[in-house]
Amino acid sequence: MADQPSELPADTSVLFRSRVLFLTGKGGTGKTTLAAAIGRLAASQGRRTLVCELDNQRSSLTAIFGKTPTYQPTSVAPGLSVANIEWMPALDDWLADLVGAGRIVRMIMKNRMISIFLEATPGARDLMLLHRVVKLAEQFDLVIVDMPASGNAVGMLSVVGTSRRLFDAGPIRRCAEEIDAMFARADTNLVLVGLPEEMVVNETVETRGRVTAELPRLHQPLVLLNRATPATLSDGERALLDQLEGGELGVEARELVDAGRWEERLESATAEALGRLRAVVPVALLPVLARGEGAARVVGQLTAALARQSRAKVDLVGDVPG
Repeated sequence: MADQPSELPADTSVLFRSRVLFLTGKGGTGKTTLAAAIGRLAASQGRRTLVCELDNQRSSLTAIFGKTPTYQPTSVAPGLSVANIEWMPALDDWLADLVGAGRIVRMIMKNRMISIFLEATPGARDLMLLHRVVKLAEQFDLVIVDMPASGNAVGMLSVVGTSRRLFDAGPIRRCAEEIDAMFARADTNLVLVGLPEEMVVNETVETRGRVTAELPRLHQPLVLLNRATPATLSDGERALLDQLEGGELGVEARELVDAGRWEERLESATAEALGRLRAVVPVALLPVLARGEGAARVVGQLTAALARQSRAKVDLVGDVPG
């Protein structure tokens, strides 16, 4: 479920009012950097915040925070922790909750037939990872989940409904129902991260449609359009570019005209993306940032951009790391 789309800029404060926030998008859209930025801003507001990955063999958070996430949450800043939810430890924890005795859990895990059953159960791995998110949401004020790329993310989230259909009763059914209850909460949100590029916008719209159809109770409040270039060129400036382009120009003047044309193309791409996305969902614009600034510095700049778009009172605390 989502709010009605609006021509007004989306209010990013919904990100910080969440209890669980899933972020996904086409690969390369910057969702991990944005997850870190949201986490940093939420922690600066006094919320106990966790940014976590799901069974990621090569963590993307290490370069940002200088620490490699492990299964158990690790503090990286005041109020901010990171984690990597691995499937086998998550399975151990689920079994411990189920049977309540560590010795019995160890016996179960040593039983080859049990292992084969769990590995063969449709979606068991994804269920265990998501069940761990449920438990972490009891320990933190905000859990930000850096999901896989959009296609895989929808498949993972949809496992919950599949498991409920396959199992009428039993522990797998109860696990799926706990996760489904988390999805249905008003403070659980799924946010898509996109770019002003045709293929990315296509996938963003398609992913939103799939989630709406397959996970109708999961809120999708907005899209974060990363590396956006809002319109700044006036009609007069565009006309001047047309006039100059047809004349004889020196090297420096030609470079200026080419730069203007490049800016014009970026603005047009952003406008086209906004036109399509705002037809179905509110959109928050995030700026193009200079390359080579370093991951931590970019996170700090995105944190400030998110703060400016939030209608809640926001005060950044502390210096940008890095």
